[in-house]
Amino acid sequence: MNHRNTQPRLNVLQAGLLLLSLALAPLAHSENLTEDDVTSFIASMEAMQPLIDKHQDFIESIEDPADNEREVDFARMMSSMVDEVKGHEMYDDLDDLVDDFGFSSPEAWARKGDRIVSAWFAIEMEAQPDMAPDIAEMERAIAEMENNPDMPEAAKAQMREMMEQMMATVSSASRAAKQVSDADKRAVRPHVERLKAVMERDDNE
Repeated sequence: MNHRNTQPRLNVLQAGLLLLSLALAPLAHSENLTEDDVTSFIASMEAMQPLIDKHQDFIESIEDPADNEREVDFARMMSSMVDEVKGHEMYDDLDDLVDDFGFSSPEAWARKGDRIVSAWFAIEMEAQPDMAPDIAEMERAIAEMENNPDMPEAAKAQMREMMEQMMATVSSASRAAKQVSDADKRAVRPHVERLKAVMERDDNE
C-alpha cells in the first residue's frame, strides 16, 4: 500500500469535512426561532379572520368528520393546513397575507408556525405536567371496560375508539413537545398568552 499517496487524500478529506462543519455551524444557529419569527407569525394569525370569512364555504367543504378519528400530527399542524388549501384560491390569498408579515411563502410560514405551536405545547406541558391523561391509566381503564360483562359491546366499541383516539392525540403531542429545542421555547415563552389567545379564538370560530 502506498502510504505517501493515501496520506494527502486523507488530509484533503479531513479538511473538506472541517470546512463543511464550519459552513453548517452558522446555518444551524440561524435555525433557532427568533422573537421576530414569533411576533410575525402571531400577527399574521391575528390578521387571518377576513381570509377565513372569505373562504368559509371552502373551509367547511374540506372539513372531514373522519378527521376526528385520525391521529393529529402536532408537529405539522400549520403545514397540514397549508397542504389542504394548496391549489385553491385560498392558498393564493394566504400567500399574499403571509408575505405582508415577512414570510416568503405559505410553506415557509407554516414551517415556522409548526415550531412555534410545538414550542407552545411544550411550554404548557412543562407548566402543567398533569394536564395530559396518563396513558397507562387509560390502558387500564380500557382493560377494565373490556372485562365488564354488564356493558353492551356497542358501548364498549364506542368507548374504546374514543379512548384510543385520545391516547394517540396525547402521544402525538408528547412527541412534538420532546422535539422542541430550549432555544425555541425561550423565543416563544414571552408571547405565550398572545399566541394562546389567537389560537383559541380560531378554534372557537
